[in-house]
Amino acid sequence: MQHWQEFIESQSAKMASGNFICDASELGLILVNGDDAESFLQNQLSNDISHIDETRFQLSSYSTAKGRMLSIFRVVRISNGFILITPLSMVETLLQRLQMFVIQAKVSLANASDHFARFALQTDNKDIIKHPDLPELEGRVIQNDSLISLRLGSLDQQKRYLVLCLSADEARSMWNEFKQHLQVANFDAWRLSQIKSGIPTIYPQTSEEFVLQMANLDLLEGVSFKKGCFPGQEIIARMHYLGKLKRRLFLTSFRTDQCPLPGDDIISLGAQSADGSGKVVDAVIDEEGICYCLFIAQIKKASNNELCLMDQPQLAFTSINMPYTVPEI
Repeated sequence: MQHWQEFIESQSAKMASGNFICDASELGLILVNGDDAESFLQNQLSNDISHIDETRFQLSSYSTAKGRMLSIFRVVRISNGFILITPLSMVETLLQRLQMFVIQAKVSLANASDHFARFALQTDNKDIIKHPDLPELEGRVIQNDSLISLRLGSLDQQKRYLVLCLSADEARSMWNEFKQHLQVANFDAWRLSQIKSGIPTIYPQTSEEFVLQMANLDLLEGVSFKKGCFPGQEIIARMHYLGKLKRRLFLTSFRTDQCPLPGDDIISLGAQSADGSGKVVDAVIDEEGICYCLFIAQIKKASNNELCLMDQPQLAFTSINMPYTVPEI
């Protein structure tokens, strides 16, 4: 996709909070195919993959035997297998991990990131929303021989899409068509959109840090408690049926020039060092200088606004509402 990268480098991108299009090359793609692809993934991922077809994608995760998430995926079924969408920085590590469990299964795993041009958009423009290559409904997929497009959850009454193109020329043509109505944004605009939507992302810095319920995947339909076994299933199920969840994913915002990074420690007010209170999941500063931050922390401390960044203790964390329902404590 060298031609696509050359084209993207010619675009002038900036931060935007709405009505934007952005390159999504920072998202990586894992191709899983073969006769046993479905059963293989069913035994590895948290969600019930038998519930999706080529018109509907799924949020899922991959955990260690101790129930700690290695990554979070959007899973798309294609004609000859599946595509797992996750941060590009996670792809090679995950491929190595998944390959360990192939054994004698008829499954092939590959990094497909270089084969697709990828871009994302968020908009309320009616001409774009009615485009024949963009799904009408949330959670749906449109596919043809050269294109895969996903409709994600809406944000601020704007529709959100992710588009994968095998043809750089087709991607460039769609981009130029949409660009007539949209701002060209950088990838941080998409990260901001994900953060405001309350959708967690796992990066190398936070891999193996959280059980999926801590990241609200149970609230985002990212796990099935009725399917068969998968790595970490016993711990995840025990927390669901018998345990009392002590940590959750929260959203906050504050003004700062120093954006926290995934994995940065969150501490109790007045603490002098890391005390296990929480960690940053992802954070981005918008065009107004406001930092939006997803973080996982002890529910009681977060609910009582008793937390701050260890590296910026003057920034007290005041939780703001998620765009989906979070159970009362």
